[in-house]
Amino acid sequence: KMKNNILKKALGIITSNFGLKLLAVVVSCGLWFMVNSINDPIIEKPFNNIPVEIVNSDMVTDEGKVYDVVDGTDIVNVTVSGKRSIINDLTRDDIRAVADMSELTFMNTVDIKLSSLRNNSMLEFRSNINNMKLTIENIARDQFRINTSTSGEPAEGYVVGNISTSQNVVRVSGPESLIQQIKRADAVANIDGYSFDINTSVEIKLYDENDREIKSSSIKMNISTVTVAVSILATKEVPLSFTIPDEPAEGYIVNENVISNPKTIMIAGRKSVLETVSKISIADSALSVEDRTESMTNIINIKKYLPSGIQLADDNFSGDVSVTVEIEHLITNELRIPVKNFAAGSRPANFNIVLKEIENRDYYPIKISGTREAVTAVDAETIIGVVDMNQIRERLGFEEWVAGTYTGEITFNLPDDVTLAEPYMMTLELEDIEQNQEENE
Repeated sequence: KMKNNILKKALGIITSNFGLKLLAVVVSCGLWFMVNSINDPIIEKPFNNIPVEIVNSDMVTDEGKVYDVVDGTDIVNVTVSGKRSIINDLTRDDIRAVADMSELTFMNTVDIKLSSLRNNSMLEFRSNINNMKLTIENIARDQFRINTSTSGEPAEGYVVGNISTSQNVVRVSGPESLIQQIKRADAVANIDGYSFDINTSVEIKLYDENDREIKSSSIKMNISTVTVAVSILATKEVPLSFTIPDEPAEGYIVNENVISNPKTIMIAGRKSVLETVSKISIADSALSVEDRTESMTNIINIKKYLPSGIQLADDNFSGDVSVTVEIEHLITNELRIPVKNFAAGSRPANFNIVLKEIENRDYYPIKISGTREAVTAVDAETIIGVVDMNQIRERLGFEEWVAGTYTGEITFNLPDDVTLAEPYMMTLELEDIEQNQEENE
């Protein structure tokens, strides 16, 4: 009974003036919410360019397929709503956007789920993109030879020599539609201003048939860079020299001035090698004039005549040279050489020497042969005739000279493109000087 009385009294206290008491509770709660809203209101905060994290991608790749995100739907702008006390502490690193590939729809879209690393129950999220859009294709694989080249120009007086790479082939995989577009793989090394060899890491780039670069994160390469070694060579301009291996028909002669186009070429190599090269000598079967009576022109590729360690400096020059060999009638002309231009070479002491063929004469005639231009260019006043006495003595086997009459061949200082029509001999009389003086006494 005592317990019942206590409960009746408590219930009476609670129900007494119930309406006023209920109103007081409602007013108190309202005041609490009002104060709380003033001190910690609901606010929004934007976070831009949040990358979408893709999970369970093996749901696609395990089937031998590959996916590619389209329309930029893997980057979203997120707005978060919540109490200021929570929102103020949020940073971009707290925001997560996740696309679960296990929820891929038949339209190749995946819902993007937003969350944060903070108290998600008190936050609301919305984004400018709700679904990530994909293209899904069969995966394709291929490999391409890496084409190496250079960009820029080396220092003045230098050219690019050999180019080599650490690897020659790159293997690629990715969406079939993209892999089929690839036509080549290039690695281009910058050599602008260099005068020495370089060894550098170069990015491998893929191109289509229209020389447009193909870029896609869905294309995977086994290597993305390759080491390219480029040799930088010095250059030098040198003339071409031609050797005619035989003779034309009888009565004809080759003009020594072989005409070539170009006359000189630019070569490249190490400086130490270039210093040893003064000309490029060419002896080719195409220069044969055997039994010919007319001039001829042939094309000769000079690459095989380049010395070891030397190459053509101009990549655009194939090495083909046009060579013209002029063949002319052999012309014979008579020269009247002043007798003062004759002498006995290595003349012995104690002997007077008389050159019989020029004795009591002003001129000595000889006949020379060659091209018309070469023969007419010879000035008789500049030609010297010499008889080598040592040669005569050696031929006769003399230890010492003795008085007597001897015969020796005359040599003339003719130009290389002129020859004697026939040999010329000189008779020499040697008189002992002492004996001659005694007879006169």
